[in-house]
This record gives sequence, C-alpha cells and structure tokens, in this order.
Amino acid sequence: MDTNNIYVALNIGSSEITAMAAQKNEEGQLRILGVESGTSEGVRYGEIINPSSTSAVVNRLLKLLQNRIGREIGQVYVGLNGRSLKTLKASNGRQLDNGTEVTDMLLHEMISEVKDAKTEQGAIYEVYMQETKVDDEIEASPIGCLCEKIQASYRVILGKPELKTNIERCIDRACYALASAPIQIVATAEALLSANEKEQGCALVDFGAHCTTLAIFHHGYLRYLSVIPFGGKNITKDIASLELSESIAEQIKIQFANAIKSTVNPSQRITLKSEIQGIEPKRIPLQTLAFITEARASEILDLVLVHIQKSGLYGHLGAGLIITGNASKLQNMDALIQQKTQLPVRIGTHSSHLEDGTAERFHDICYSPLIGLLLSADADCSYKEAEKPVESSKPTKPTKEPKIKRNNVLNKFGNKLASGFESLFKDEN
Repeated sequence: MDTNNIYVALNIGSSEITAMAAQKNEEGQLRILGVESGTSEGVRYGEIINPSSTSAVVNRLLKLLQNRIGREIGQVYVGLNGRSLKTLKASNGRQLDNGTEVTDMLLHEMISEVKDAKTEQGAIYEVYMQETKVDDEIEASPIGCLCEKIQASYRVILGKPELKTNIERCIDRACYALASAPIQIVATAEALLSANEKEQGCALVDFGAHCTTLAIFHHGYLRYLSVIPFGGKNITKDIASLELSESIAEQIKIQFANAIKSTVNPSQRITLKSEIQGIEPKRIPLQTLAFITEARASEILDLVLVHIQKSGLYGHLGAGLIITGNASKLQNMDALIQQKTQLPVRIGTHSSHLEDGTAERFHDICYSPLIGLLLSADADCSYKEAEKPVESSKPTKPTKEPKIKRNNVLNKFGNKLASGFESLFKDEN
C-alpha cells in the first residue's frame, strides 16, 4: 500500500454535498486530510437532475479541498444514489464437459454476461454473486472444482440510466475525472458492518434527507436493496407546519425533536423569539413537537418494515438493524425502531477505520458514506496530466469495460441463457 497516495470522495446528497480527502496508513486505516461541505444544488431524491448546477458546487468544494490539503486533485470517487435503485434476482450457468475445472475466468465470464444483459427495468449498475452450485451442490469456493454443471445466482442493482450518466457529466463539467461510482449504500456498509453481522443477517438503514435506503445482508451476501422516497426533510417540513420557516424547523428538529412522545414532559416548551417587531414569541410544547416527529418517523419505519418482510429475511436478521444518517440521531429514534421491528438496533460507527488521533468530528456518522467510499478506493486521486479532462461543453461518453473473448462458441445451454436474460431477472420490489 502506498501511504503517499491521496484518495478523494464525494457524497452528493439531496441537501448537502461533501468532499473528503484521506490517506491510508500501513494498517489500511484512514488519515483524514480535509473535508469541505456546501449546500446541494441540482439534486433531488439522491439523483443529480441538473449536472450544471451540481458541478458548480462540486468544482468549488474540490478547489477548497485542494487548498486545504496542498495537493492538486485529478479524480474523485462518487457514490451512486437515487430513489430509482432496486435489486433483481438473476442466474447464469454452464453445462460443461465431464471433469472440467471451474476457473476464475469462467466465473468472470458468467457475471459479465449478466452485466451485459438487457432489461427494460433500467440500467444495470452492479452485479453481486450469491451462492454457486457445482453439480447441484452449493459450493462456497467453486474455483478448482471439477464438475459437469455450474449454476450461479446473483443480485443485480439497477436504476434509471441517467443516474451514472449525470454523475459523469457533473464531474466532467467540474473538470475532474471520475475514478469510480460504486453503489453508495454498499460502500457505506463496508464502513459500518462487520463480517459477522453480514453472516448472521442484518439490515443497514440509512436515513437520508429525502430518501431512506435499506440494504439487507445474510450469509455474507447482499440480499436486498430498496430506496424509500421519504427522509429527514419530511420531518422538517411537518415541523414547519407550525408556522415556522424550514431553516428554523430544521434547527428545532436537530436540537429538540423526540421520536417517542410518551417520553416527553407535557409541561416542557421552547420559546422562539419573533424577528418581526410586534409579533409575540411563539411557544411550542415539546410534546407537540414529539407527536409530529413520531408520526412521520413511524410512517417511514412502517415502509422499512414492509420491505424487510418483502425480502423474506425478517426471521433471519440475527444481528438486527444498524442505522445511520442524520435522521437516525433523533432522540429515541433507535428505541422507536426497536419497538416497531422487535429486532436489535444499534447506531452505526466507522471509528475503527480511522487512524488513532483522528479529530472527534470525523467520527460523526454523517461522514460514514465518505468513509465507505475511501475504504474502497484503490487509485491515487492526485492530479496527473493524462487524467484531467480538458474543459468542454460536451460531456465525455462513459466507456464500457472490454468484454472477455470466449474461446469457444456457447453450448446449447449457454445460448439459451444468452438469448433470454430478460426472463432470468425477477423483480423483488
């Protein structure tokens, strides 16, 4: 590991965009070099809808970050988000000659065919292998096995085609290169979940500003992913219905909101001085605030529970729920989730991935998406002359990974699969 490399990640959220730079020590822990944040523009429900507006914010933040760390940035990692993301099941297999050895190349070919398959349900962004059967028996390590037949199952993550295209346009217009755009919730899981939790079964719930994202793991594999188009901003808007501005409502939510109204003293109130002369101060009972917060939080959690049950894994979540995102910080939010789901709940932490002596503020879970991206980064993000794109009014076209050439023609079984991938996808949402 080159400890002189720098890694730069962007979290493009609906309310805020944050850029972070870090290095990795010899143990793989992160040394945070700097962070810059700004109000998000051109983003809705986690998706970039106006690349020009978003790129202006990204350009400004990355320039500030360059000045802070004293290194010029050439490329960045960006998490792929969006309410259109969902997961489908898929499978692929081979009928082989008797005694054929399973190789890494064969498995790579099979997964590449799934990635290249066409479906009307959206663009395929990632394919995660699940169990593999060798001669109809599940085999955890199939490479090297001799068999006549191999069958693998997958989880396919897909969404609107413009999700990644607009990220590429945004980064290009900001005059940087895109190193990679992994699925954000999967990257966040690497920062927050242990291997044991993934093995026993757990659900990661990220309460974002406009969306709540759910990812379920079992036996070490990603089993389910869904995005619910409700988040912390919905609670803020409900509080704003008390004749408050959204900015004041957001501050009140952060400081005083409670997810369980029965825990709040009915006599407690907050007093807000009016900025308009002649208008009396507004007094809001904290129990009224908690009533609003609990109602909306319960609605979001009911939807999360519906998706957990839909995954078929509700009874297999031995490690319970791990929660993250700013809305997860609400008072008693973890207790409300435990009441609703009857499952163990803990608030996520990425502290074990930070170098000793890291400033306390970087341990905040608001940085978990960035920590996840930085942990997965393997390419130096320092500026190199060949990397940085020339400023252009036209976005660069995304390049496709080269296909691996087959040494022989697909057999009858393989041909059937190649011509009928659409029927192999099963909608889970």
